[in-house]
Amino acid sequence: MQTYALPLWVQQGIESSSGAAFETMLMDGSADVQADRRTRVQARQMFVFAAATEMGWLQQGSALVTGIQQYLDRFARHPKQQGAYAFKLDARHQIVDARLDTYDCAFFLLAWAYQYKTQGMLDASKRADRLMLMLNSRFRGANGGWLEGDYPATRRQNPHMHLFEAFLAWYEVSGEEIWLERAGQVFSLFERHFFDAKQQVLYEYFDDQLNPLPAAQGQVVEPGHHMEWVWLLRQYQKHSDVKVDGYCQALYDKALNCGLDKQTGLLVDEMDAQGRVVKASKRLWTVTELIKAHLAQADVGLQGAEEEAASSIQALIQYHLNTQVPGFYIERLDERNRPMDQPAPATSMYHLMMACREAVLYCNQHCL
Repeated sequence: MQTYALPLWVQQGIESSSGAAFETMLMDGSADVQADRRTRVQARQMFVFAAATEMGWLQQGSALVTGIQQYLDRFARHPKQQGAYAFKLDARHQIVDARLDTYDCAFFLLAWAYQYKTQGMLDASKRADRLMLMLNSRFRGANGGWLEGDYPATRRQNPHMHLFEAFLAWYEVSGEEIWLERAGQVFSLFERHFFDAKQQVLYEYFDDQLNPLPAAQGQVVEPGHHMEWVWLLRQYQKHSDVKVDGYCQALYDKALNCGLDKQTGLLVDEMDAQGRVVKASKRLWTVTELIKAHLAQADVGLQGAEEEAASSIQALIQYHLNTQVPGFYIERLDERNRPMDQPAPATSMYHLMMACREAVLYCNQHCL
């Protein structure tokens, strides 16, 4: 992260004339300068550079965060909704998709929490409050939670998972109880709607009332999200003292027993509620979440989890980071575990940063 990835994404991944983060990096290590730019990518890269600043890994991190924020404020402000940003811009900084998206909002909240944490900027807190006002006034859904955005779409657990993450981050940096209360609302959704206690799985897709969709789509299970929730639930437990051991063990065991490819030590992309593999390809983010889950379980004393974290880190390096361009990464393996030739999306830096940060924090506490 310090020697290869951050330098590459700073030198090649930022447009010098505007301060914007590029969407993807081509396989030769150069940015795809013509690609459209989703504002969620800007938010996630703000988080990456702020987290790198927090860890002492990037001297110019705060300046990069400020530059991306200025780019958003200059070009991406939503034309009708104060305090929000449009979904996508083109390479000439023109808004080409003005949708408001809840998943995007979660990452703006997360980025601003880390901006507040590393730069002490009260403006970040004001931005977060304005965005929450919009989410609560415009996007509240039936049976709780939030809609996907200002457009009709199937409801998902995924935006709620990242709101959960952002709410916990804001509680940690601000100490304001409202953020923990909001996290509690998402935890309640997890208990009542997202998690199936009988099958021991987390569902992805829901109807307007947050019931799992009928037929195959409603049975989709992503082992990587199982692991992401393990880490998040352990974070929630630290701040709330809510007991989550049963949920964490169920999610963890189901993903390992049914979603782990024994040959590689990587998680498959999708399975069904009965544990049958549906999509055997493997994306980079799933192994970073596996690492975080192992560390979270090791932190509460689960025997063998620390060693499993080390093995997963080796799998990440072997299958996703072993590239011709230092700092570049392989985003996806096919069902036969062959690397797929494709650009590296900037969004995966968020997952890599989280896993790297958690591994270092765990070692600082337990390994030295």
